[in-house]
Amino acid sequence: MMEFDVETAKNLQTRLSRLVVTSGMDLSRVRYVAGLDVSYSGSWGIAVAALANYPQLELVEYVVVEGAVSVPYVPGLLAFREAPLLFKACESLSTEPDLLVVDGHGVTHPRRFGIASHIGVVLDKPSIGVAKSLLYGRVSVVSGEKVIVIDDLVGGLVVSRGRRELYFSIGHRVDLNNLRELSKTLFKRHELPEPTYFADRLSREVRGSATRR
Repeated sequence: MMEFDVETAKNLQTRLSRLVVTSGMDLSRVRYVAGLDVSYSGSWGIAVAALANYPQLELVEYVVVEGAVSVPYVPGLLAFREAPLLFKACESLSTEPDLLVVDGHGVTHPRRFGIASHIGVVLDKPSIGVAKSLLYGRVSVVSGEKVIVIDDLVGGLVVSRGRRELYFSIGHRVDLNNLRELSKTLFKRHELPEPTYFADRLSREVRGSATRR
């Protein structure tokens, strides 16, 4: 098995970041949103693509893809660990999503190419990242809104949900106005956006049933 080369991965992210598109999309055309998440049992990964209709946010379909994960966890390089399974899960959905919501970061990343941007660029799909902690950049308050700034780019928003703060970021083919609207319309009954809530819950359920077997 080849050893994971951290510097090669970083250089690839820098090159691919030039493909990220940060112009907006027409959310009125969105009919289906896929939430993407991975959970682990040791080195075994359980990836879920959970498809919800939009704006109703009802679970329509989901796909589970499992497999051994050989790439170690390295902050900022999560895509190399999780994206291969998530690509398979997303591409196995019978209905094509119009938007991907990824558990992770997009352009709010040291090389402006987190897992949400990586998956969006490779699949050529609009994507956003929704993370539970800040990876990179600084939080500034502009006109009462908490935004995430990376150098000269405003790449994300900080959204309060109950006792939790979530970090929304541009992934690919979306802009800040899209994030503002999605930060209001992707929630239903939970602190996480409904599509990633479904993906997180299902991956944990599969992990739990595998542990009991």
